[in-house]
Amino acid sequence: MVHSARAAGYSEWQILRRVELPLAAPAIVGGLRSCVVQVLATATVVAYIGLGGLGRYLIDGLAVQDYPRMVAGAIAVTALALVVDLALAGLQRAVRPPGLTVARG
Repeated sequence: MVHSARAAGYSEWQILRRVELPLAAPAIVGGLRSCVVQVLATATVVAYIGLGGLGRYLIDGLAVQDYPRMVAGAIAVTALALVVDLALAGLQRAVRPPGLTVARG
């Protein structure tokens, strides 16, 4: 693609903006998606050092053996991670250039 763009007379800036970034956009959003979901899932650990968040339900429930509270916290964290993952999956699909297709096998 880059060689074709150069042959068509695109400048380096045009190649970056019109060819390389649109082709890389799904991978960039995919990396962002992976990072965000991982951070959301592991952010519950900060409640262990007293910084609060959704992990507070897990830590407090564990301390007093309140298992329904722990389950509620786990469900809340899971639901948040799933909603954000689905939203970013939609964004990843939306930024895919129209000419690219995903091979299904």
